[in-house]
Amino acid sequence: MTCRSRSTCATCCLAYAMCFMVTLSIIIIVSIMGAIKGPSAVNEMVEDKISTVIDEMMVLEPSSEIFQSWLDPQIPIYQKFYFFDVQNADDVLNSGAKPRYVEKGPYSYRLHVSRYDVEFGDNDTLSYRQLNWLEFAPEVSAGLENDSITTINVPFVGLASGAKHQDWFSRLTVSALAKIHEHEMFTRLTIGEILWGYEDPLLKQLQLMVGEEKVPTYKIGLLLRTNGSRFSTVVNTGASNSTMLNQIVTFNDKTAFKLWPSKEANMINGSDGSMFHPGVTAEESFYVFNPMRCRSVPYTYKESLLHYDIPMMKFHIPWYTYANASSYPPNAGFCLQDSCPDGILNVTSCMDANFGISAPHFLYASPDIIDSFDGIEPNETKHQSYMVVEPVTGVSYTQRRRLQMNLYMESVDGIMQSEGIRSMYYPLTWIEMGVDLPESLATDYKNQMSAVEGYDDMVFYAFIATAIFCFLLFILTAICVILQCCKKRGVRDDSYVTMKKEGSITSKTYTDGIPTDIYVKIPNEDIGNNNVTDEQKYEQKCDIITESTVLSNGHTHKHQTDDESSSGDEHDEVLWKVHISEANGNVISGPETQV
Repeated sequence: MTCRSRSTCATCCLAYAMCFMVTLSIIIIVSIMGAIKGPSAVNEMVEDKISTVIDEMMVLEPSSEIFQSWLDPQIPIYQKFYFFDVQNADDVLNSGAKPRYVEKGPYSYRLHVSRYDVEFGDNDTLSYRQLNWLEFAPEVSAGLENDSITTINVPFVGLASGAKHQDWFSRLTVSALAKIHEHEMFTRLTIGEILWGYEDPLLKQLQLMVGEEKVPTYKIGLLLRTNGSRFSTVVNTGASNSTMLNQIVTFNDKTAFKLWPSKEANMINGSDGSMFHPGVTAEESFYVFNPMRCRSVPYTYKESLLHYDIPMMKFHIPWYTYANASSYPPNAGFCLQDSCPDGILNVTSCMDANFGISAPHFLYASPDIIDSFDGIEPNETKHQSYMVVEPVTGVSYTQRRRLQMNLYMESVDGIMQSEGIRSMYYPLTWIEMGVDLPESLATDYKNQMSAVEGYDDMVFYAFIATAIFCFLLFILTAICVILQCCKKRGVRDDSYVTMKKEGSITSKTYTDGIPTDIYVKIPNEDIGNNNVTDEQKYEQKCDIITESTVLSNGHTHKHQTDDESSSGDEHDEVLWKVHISEANGNVISGPETQV
């Protein structure tokens, strides 16, 4: 019979065990690397998906989620007016005393915005017309429109400044008419008159004298021609490039102003501030165009904060926005005269009056300007313009856009009402445009982000679960392969039993390398009354032999054929001839001869 040694099976199992350990080590290393780098890789994948979804959402197209709210905003927008009530007007006019102010306000108005005549053009552009109108909101106001204050007499100051360049007779005429109508450089008016206009008797008489061409109107008001105003704009939809979302292409058919001395200052760039592009970073600056300022102004990063428990970024108008060229050389293009005050921007060329704009209470202006008044108290918290932006979507949750309107008043020869006044900019009013998105929108956003974060975790844990499954599957496969190997190498065949050698067998009959216990395999059907027990089965590590030979005692013994022995396989087994007892099936002699 042929009988493989135990070393062959052991070698097989050892080889598979080594393969198992190597593969297991690789899986462990990959799993550790996956645990370390997996979250970041998953995050990158999820962030790319989020970015794509948000880019599709934040685009000015009829199918996008933001289009309808942009077209007809329902979020409350308030425009608040604070007025400077002059307490010592007579002293200012007669002796050039320092003006003393008391701030009155806010007088709040709900700003309604409607965009219409929307048309989509080439190169991802969209044109529209916009209508703005204000509605008084007494519930958020400090007073009513019939409250009165002492303020600048805008039409008379304008006439006096204009007469400066006229002949002596013209200046005398203006002064005489002003005296007839009891006009001074300051006057008493209601809030409603200041904003919505009133008929000025001096202008009305001058119009009768010189005609409408020189005096086109005699009704004056800060919002007289701006409330209900309409203008046309072309913007980028952001369809192909999300960073260009809502960027102004033209305003009232103009790509630039012709108001300032430099090309850069005349640029109409940035957006209207209603929305910004997705993926905002702290390194960038926003430009917001405002017709009242006659320019675009920058907003730069200030700080990160939590708003409604959402991480956001705060951007503000920097200190140099209204600085003169001495303090900030790039602003040289915004100066219309030889010397410009530091902190006030002269906008005479676009407002048809000698107005200057600044931050409220002359915030960031030079100290000599602030010290020229009593009651002027600049404060960053109250007077700085800023926006709070959610950086992923570019949505602004809070805005405070603030500016102050000042009128230049000067002493003019021949206008006796101005002789005692100090020539400088005097504050008239400061304005705040405020927007606060409701907390319900923030809650919706947080829920959407929570769902995305849940997807992030789900992808990561799915990755871990897949790795564990593959690991267990490998172990199971390895065990099966090892068992199959040992089955092929061993005697695990129920058609045979193992018979233990008994009788007198001397060691001299053994050949070197042959085990001392010789086992032979006898077919079950040929074994009669034998001493083989169940536990003796499968102890033998022998191959099943394929051909039968009848031994001298009539029992069948299977042995290896010549073809099989020459099949190329190398064996360390030996085929032996034995004699079997007919009475009990025990070995009675042998092994005698190697077959």
